[in-house]
Amino acid sequence: MSRFVRFPWRLYWKFFVTQVVAFNLVHLAIISIIDLRYQVRAFVYNEALLNFFVISIFVSVFTAYRFARPIHKVILKTLRISNKRAYGELFDLQDDDLLDDEADDIVELEVALNKIHKKMKRRKAQFLQAQEESQAFMSAVAEGLVSVSLDEKILYSNSQFAAQFLTGLQLKQEHLRLKDAIRDPDVIEGFEKTIREGKGHRFTVKLSTLLDNQPRYFAVSVNPIRNEKTKVIYGVVGIFHDITEMKKAEQIRIDFVGNASHELRTPLTSIKGYVDTLIEDVKTGQIQQAGKFLDIVSRNIDRLMDLVNDLLSISTMESTNSELKLEQINPLQISEHVVAELAVLAAEKNIAIRVIGEVPPFTADARKVEQVLRNLVSNAVKYIPNGKTVQIRWEKDPKNNILLRVIDDGQGIPAEHLDRLFERFYRIDKGRTRDSGGTGLGLAIVKHIMQSHGGSVTVKSIEGQGSEFICTFPIR
Repeated sequence: MSRFVRFPWRLYWKFFVTQVVAFNLVHLAIISIIDLRYQVRAFVYNEALLNFFVISIFVSVFTAYRFARPIHKVILKTLRISNKRAYGELFDLQDDDLLDDEADDIVELEVALNKIHKKMKRRKAQFLQAQEESQAFMSAVAEGLVSVSLDEKILYSNSQFAAQFLTGLQLKQEHLRLKDAIRDPDVIEGFEKTIREGKGHRFTVKLSTLLDNQPRYFAVSVNPIRNEKTKVIYGVVGIFHDITEMKKAEQIRIDFVGNASHELRTPLTSIKGYVDTLIEDVKTGQIQQAGKFLDIVSRNIDRLMDLVNDLLSISTMESTNSELKLEQINPLQISEHVVAELAVLAAEKNIAIRVIGEVPPFTADARKVEQVLRNLVSNAVKYIPNGKTVQIRWEKDPKNNILLRVIDDGQGIPAEHLDRLFERFYRIDKGRTRDSGGTGLGLAIVKHIMQSHGGSVTVKSIEGQGSEFICTFPIR
């Protein structure tokens, strides 16, 4: 049946009729000449014409088919080259040479078609390879990419853009518009402006995403796509670069500069005020309050020294040259040493400090582990009410890592503060913390020390029921 698909019937019948007419005209002319010379009888004349007419029909059927058959194969091959998916099943041959030896008169056409076919196959393979490479590259890019037509229909989007802005139902839509995926007017205006003016635009926008349903900051770059020859714009491409972490880091830097300035200014202002007052008193001979003023100045200087030392500690830990002095340490021995140091402070508030649990010695920096424990326990003693208890608990987790838990039964920490508790200078109650003599860097130092050991620190707290700080030291 395949040979009759797209068979050139018009050519076939034209060639067939032409042969029949030509054969019979020639035969009629020959018979007429013979009849004039030899006086052929009428029935012989008519019988010869009839017989030749029948023979000419059969001969014409065969020769017309032999003529049209290679043309039919050329048509099939052309259709296969143009659309293999639709016409590839029409061929029974396994190779690309559809013509046989009987079509020597059009073999040059076959050769030309074979060359075209091979060239198209090669270009198609190159195109598919480039398309796969492009899609793989687009999917590997961390930024969200989207290509939009002039009527603002989404032509292409990579996996990052889809994960952030497209729902499962939208992914199935063929003609999804950009405004249906992102409803922010700044984004729509940015794309429309690029289409209208034909030049790229950049802007920063705050958008909600499907990943965490939290607003995130994006630096959006929109650029036109032009035809290589005509330079006519046929679409635009947008890149959504997530700068949320950069914004957070920038805000942390701003907060750090502001907080550090404030922390330094507060004791310096106090020192300056009391020194000026003391100078005036000395000039007038009124030195009764001199001792008190000097005590206040001394406490503020101590506070400045603590602050500077903590800043230097963090700077040293963040330095690439900072190295741990690893050794076998006894956690209970370190705990008893810290408890002895803080005994006076705990006794002033009638706070009991207990050491619970027993773990074998492990490898760590003894001085830094002591600093972690001192910071956590001193914080607990300073900020929990009088008469409460602080527990230092050492234990192993299921992975045999060493766990240090510092637990108190104080007032707890509100949930909104837990995520930022380890930031530098972050305070839950700024006034109360300063009054207690804290620098606001203790927990930040704890975090850096634990990270330098390859471990971590977390906090659990329920307001009104106390807090628990958990430090994990990996086994080395």
